[in-house]
Amino acid sequence: MRLTLKLTFLVLLATSPLAAQTNYTITPDNGPTSGGTHVTIKGDFGQWPYGVIFGGVSVPATRVDEHTLTAVTPPHMPGKVEVVIFEFDIGINTDLTFDYIGPVPDDYARLLLPVFTPPVHGAFGSLFFSNLRVLNYGGATASIYGLEMVCAPILCIPFEGPFDLGPGSESTDFVPNGNPGRFVYVKKDQAVGLAMNLRVYDTTREALNFGTEIPIVREEEMPLNRVVFTGVPTDPRFRNTLRIYSTFPFTAIVTIGNRPPVRVRMSDTNGIHDPSYAQFGDFPTDGNPVRVTIDAELDFQTLLPVDVPIWAMITVTNNETQMISTITPQP
Repeated sequence: MRLTLKLTFLVLLATSPLAAQTNYTITPDNGPTSGGTHVTIKGDFGQWPYGVIFGGVSVPATRVDEHTLTAVTPPHMPGKVEVVIFEFDIGINTDLTFDYIGPVPDDYARLLLPVFTPPVHGAFGSLFFSNLRVLNYGGATASIYGLEMVCAPILCIPFEGPFDLGPGSESTDFVPNGNPGRFVYVKKDQAVGLAMNLRVYDTTREALNFGTEIPIVREEEMPLNRVVFTGVPTDPRFRNTLRIYSTFPFTAIVTIGNRPPVRVRMSDTNGIHDPSYAQFGDFPTDGNPVRVTIDAELDFQTLLPVDVPIWAMITVTNNETQMISTITPQP
């Protein structure tokens, strides 16, 4: 478990004679997410081989003299990360950070978890819970950014970085921290070896229904500018909810059957892990299947689409049993 590794690492830092005894500096202390920034680290250094870890990603370091190391930053997700120096195989607590600025690097895949929230109360006493299961069947550790790990309050150590899942490992130890969804990131070569399952179920009716599987969507699977559903039911015994997701805010034009189009503004995002989102529930209840179309509003200056990645799903909830079905876009 990563928790055990973190505890071991902290013990090493606490017992290291070099830990926190020297004032260290790093110049510059920020750079692009694509990596390639040449940094100079000042401190006290012996003759051992050195390495530097930027937010969990290690690179070799060059010892210039007893007070100077140089290194080149690796690509990394945006944000401020911890910088750790390794002297041979002992970690040095430097209290240094490096701020990665810019977009997510191209070698990371973005995956949408459409529903990953804490328990939500519904009608008739229902309590919906979302559960994520991830299996790494690849041959190397997969580092997943955007997931938080479940741990006991006494043993839990705050940790900024990816959730590391070793080869052959499977885990459900994730905190539902998205509202209403979550973008997670993993390097594309590591994503090939991941199997993920997201399920929503009513904890008050588990004996009646195993739950509903929610698709996990990769960014390249999100259509541009338009999503279409056909044969959407409008039975009055059920209630429909349309959920729309994107990588950035835009105005969606929602057309249901022969009704006039409705403009729906997507929410702003609060960071790279929060999708832009909108919800719509004004469906007819006449029992006739309808077509639902979602279009990105044209740029009024050019009258051209803005090439917006869009994904959407419709949840159909039985008003009596609270059992949920999902309708998703089909190619």
